[in-house]
Amino acid sequence: MDVYKSKYLHVAFFAEQSLMESTWQSETKMIYTEECQQELLNYLDAVCKHRPRRVIWDVRTMFFTYTPKMQAWIDQRLFTPSFDAGLRWVAFVVGDDLFVELSTKQAMDEKEGLKFTTKYFDSKETAKSWILSAT
Repeated sequence: MDVYKSKYLHVAFFAEQSLMESTWQSETKMIYTEECQQELLNYLDAVCKHRPRRVIWDVRTMFFTYTPKMQAWIDQRLFTPSFDAGLRWVAFVVGDDLFVELSTKQAMDEKEGLKFTTKYFDSKETAKSWILSAT
């Protein structure tokens, strides 16, 4: 079930699997830092409301690279509330953009991000298989 949708981000929640799927859209070619932060806060609202244990982030069509300042913001503003809401496992589906992949990994390597069990995949099917087996 879709729980949030904008031109930049789609978020769906599947209660029976305690799984949230978040997909960045190609419109992120035109996103500003403040807009990205707002999208992440909208995602956080969905996490706090639905309390998933697992999330798949599909970043294959994301074209925004997190700066070190943005990585620190994500660590401070998103990770602790997400963990407190019950999120434990994070799977990323990455594409060909090495800068997006690297900046995403760097964000997850921040202090609070290390609380999650995180893996990176090149297909959504593999990510889903792993995350649904996580207990």
